[in-house]
Amino acid sequence: MGVATLVLIFVGVLGGQTYNLTEDDIESINDSEVKSHVQEGIKSGFQSIEQTGNYLPIIVLAIVITIVLSLVIGMTALTGGGGMGGRSAL
Repeated sequence: MGVATLVLIFVGVLGGQTYNLTEDDIESINDSEVKSHVQEGIKSGFQSIEQTGNYLPIIVLAIVITIVLSLVIGMTALTGGGGMGGRSAL
C-alpha cells in the first residue's frame, strides 16, 4: 500500500519534471497537428495518474479486506471449523 502511494508520488513528480525539461522542445515543434497530439498525450498521461490516485483508497480497502478474510478463514480452519464440529465444507 505504501509502495503504491510512493509510486504515484514519484511518477507524478518525475513526469512533471520531465515535462518541464522538454517543454521547450515540444513548443519548438513546427507541425501544429503533431504538437497538439503530443500535448494531448501528455495531458492524458497526467489524467490517468490522477484517476489511479483517486482509486487508491478503494484498492487499499480491498487489500485490507482480503487479508482480514484470509486470516479469519485460516483461523477457522485451524480451530476445526467453529461450531460445525470440524466438518467444514471449506
